[in-house]
Amino acid sequence: MKNKFLLLTAAFFISNINISHAADVVYNSPEAPAYDESSIWGGAYIGGQVGYNWAKTKLYGYNSDLSANSNGFMGGLYAGYNWEFSNAYLFGLEGDINYSDLSKDSDILIGTRNYVWNSRVEWEGALRARFGINYERWLPYVAGGVAFAGIKHNLTTGNTDLGTTSNTNVGFTLGAGVDYALTNNLLLRAEYRYSDYGKKGIDDNDLVEAKLTTNNIRLGIAYKF
Repeated sequence: MKNKFLLLTAAFFISNINISHAADVVYNSPEAPAYDESSIWGGAYIGGQVGYNWAKTKLYGYNSDLSANSNGFMGGLYAGYNWEFSNAYLFGLEGDINYSDLSKDSDILIGTRNYVWNSRVEWEGALRARFGINYERWLPYVAGGVAFAGIKHNLTTGNTDLGTTSNTNVGFTLGAGVDYALTNNLLLRAEYRYSDYGKKGIDDNDLVEAKLTTNNIRLGIAYKF
């Protein structure tokens, strides 16, 4: 009987010691994986933009020094797709189309006769490649590609309209900007862009050519899917 009492007492103390040690053990749950901020940049997006444009149209054929400078607001849509090829670098393709009603009249003196040349930039667009470096929610980038512009030229003398031509000029564009991820799906943008749309004949025999270049700054907002 005495031996049984001693065994029960020993068992009681041993079980209490084990429970006490178990209570002191801290349970370490596995840490949640860190969120990769670069993941906000990959994928498709579409947005709208507005900006201010400075355009210069230079005329070749009548007078090599003749040019028309115009400026004004522009706006349009852009869309693209981004690929992340490391934790920091990004490559993307983007297209945009913009309304740009820039118009300027210039006087041309040929012999003793005065003419008025009107140059109007009606729209412009581009297909570009982008390369960016991801700094968490900031994405500074450079971009370049093919640029397009719709230009209308009109020539008058006195009250006589000598004709209007509409051309689509093709050239190149270069730019730099920065995107900011306001949320994982809402992207803000600020950008500067230079575009050279090349020369294009504006008469039947291409004896007179016009060259368009533009500088513009623009702000945009896009939704990433």
